Amino acid sequence: MCIGIPMKVTQILNESSAFCESKDQKGLLNTLLIGSVSVGDWVLAWNGYATQKLTEERAHSVTNALEALTDANEGRLPDIESSFADIIENTGKLPKHLEAQVKGRK
Repeated sequence: MCIGIPMKVTQILNESSAFCESKDQKGLLNTLLIGSVSVGDWVLAWNGYATQKLTEERAHSVTNALEALTDANEGRLPDIESSFADIIENTGKLPKHLEAQVKGRK
């Protein structure tokens, strides 16, 4: 499985490259796949490439979900409801596999 990391554009190097950063990472991304970017834009980064532009809200939603997955992987109990709030908002409920985890915590 491939996971993209939301990153914020901090500096434009040229028409196909930008320096970007996330909470834990900084680096140069190739932006040819998504076209022009501006400082302050949010992008989804994968393997050195910006693969799509994100709204700031979506970038934070994806980051929260990735942090919840990291917590679960490291044995900590993530806050499922807030980490996947965008899914709940869009569908009105948690997916069944996440719903079972929430019920097991109560």
